[in-house]
Amino acid sequence: MSIHPEKNAGIALCEGNLFIISVLRAKGRVARAWSTGKMLHNMNYLLGARLSGEESFFAQRPHCLCNAGHALAATRALERLIGIRLPESARLARNIVHALQYLLDHLTHFYLFYSNDWLDLAAALRASPEKTAAFAREKSPSLAAGAKFYQEAQGLLAALAAGDGGTVFSVGKAGHPAQNASPEASLLVLSHIQPAMDIRTKLTRAQGILRGALAANATWHIGGLPQSASLTGGGNPDLSPTARAACAALLGECRQFIEGTFLPDVLLVGGIYKDWAAVGRSDAFLSWGEFPGPEGGDALFPGGVFTVKDAGQAAPASPDAVTDETDPGWAERDKDRYRLRFGPGETAYHWRNDDFRWFSAPRHAGRACEVGPVARIVGAYGRANAMVRELADAALTALGLPLGALDSVIGRVLARGIESVACIRSVTAWLGDLDRCLDAENPVLQVPFTLPDSGEGIGLAELTRGALVHRIRLRNRRIVAHEALVPSLWNFSPRSGDGIPGPLERALLDIPVADPANPLELLRVIHTFDPCNACVLRVEDADTGRVTSTNAK
Repeated sequence: MSIHPEKNAGIALCEGNLFIISVLRAKGRVARAWSTGKMLHNMNYLLGARLSGEESFFAQRPHCLCNAGHALAATRALERLIGIRLPESARLARNIVHALQYLLDHLTHFYLFYSNDWLDLAAALRASPEKTAAFAREKSPSLAAGAKFYQEAQGLLAALAAGDGGTVFSVGKAGHPAQNASPEASLLVLSHIQPAMDIRTKLTRAQGILRGALAANATWHIGGLPQSASLTGGGNPDLSPTARAACAALLGECRQFIEGTFLPDVLLVGGIYKDWAAVGRSDAFLSWGEFPGPEGGDALFPGGVFTVKDAGQAAPASPDAVTDETDPGWAERDKDRYRLRFGPGETAYHWRNDDFRWFSAPRHAGRACEVGPVARIVGAYGRANAMVRELADAALTALGLPLGALDSVIGRVLARGIESVACIRSVTAWLGDLDRCLDAENPVLQVPFTLPDSGEGIGLAELTRGALVHRIRLRNRRIVAHEALVPSLWNFSPRSGDGIPGPLERALLDIPVADPANPLELLRVIHTFDPCNACVLRVEDADTGRVTSTNAK
């Protein structure tokens, strides 16, 4: 990976960050966009002690997002440095635990973090429970519930809106022109918030069986599963047949919800906002690949760099092809917006801590690449993964959309639903494989290894949000560099010195903005890339000369 500490000190990015998104609105649409911000740099001061094998444990601590995924990437970096070939039991356990995290994230993101971008809570509270029940039966037999269910859901939603739900459950100004969902459609989907949280609890319990009760995830143990793992019960983690059967039962309940409720909810939103399949394109995609198969087998989501049209001929994705421009040669107008030098009377942004550095512009062989669910789904589709193709074709056919529609705002929503079903089906299969592996005579749980004195290892992982790479460099058994390139930098990167915009900047172009003071449409685009990050939205209105700023989550 062509990132050099001696040239760009502290390029490692932890995820204490703030995003500032500026757009120029002209004739009601986004004419130009700038994405910038700062991140806390450099984990080296936390990990610069002697190499002990506990680096994956500590790698979780500097990150406020996707902690477990950072630990996985750090573990893989050390295993590659050491030259470890993971035993089958550990491969399966890791795949299961990591895929369950995808499901936890997708449910949280859809129902809690951005459902109110598309659905009107105020409208849901005035919907008819009887009409909603009829509407649900019409949409899908799996969604059918009686009027009493929707009446009780309205009561819960009203209590959340009146309590301490904050902006997530607040009832804002009703009637935003971008919200087209009917009261019944809004109530139908929002009524599933509590059931979705109940399923999250079950997913967490299933995940906990395999990762154990250790402070660090036991499945991220270097070289395989830890010595404390037990196949007969009472260990940490407990991998006994009884525990695995309990895990399978939980997954059965989760699968029923994900296939019968979550995916239909996603398709319902996609159908209502079908016009959002024509906007928000980013063009190029990158995935490192995730959920490896057995030795010599294909990963569930293969790696590559591609567009939707050429996904079948994806170029290899390699950290060695990554460049990371830290100070692009922008034109003055762009430089002012990227460095937040605005006019008199506007908000001034100051960081007093030098550990925070401006966003850089990562590129793969010169291409600005989107990372995340669309990249993984389209990549798997292009490589003829039968399950992913079947799920994607069924979803797109149901909405009357072509494959190219996945490269869009609503396509990113659909990809979350498709990926969730692919993951829960795969987890079910992997758990069966793990049963056969652990029930065999003398199963191998870990491989012995010796920590080297010096070397370099690169660990690649796909978080729910997208591509992550960790690089660990040793010298005399000390970590001299521990760097990370995180998904947010790919998706939210500024334009590079040659003028190529980042994926979000490109996707924001031509997005309609009805009310600059309430730019709901911009939030939709941002949240479909990444619903976790807080940001400030600046809208410069060329038609009125006004500038408005909005704090957003």
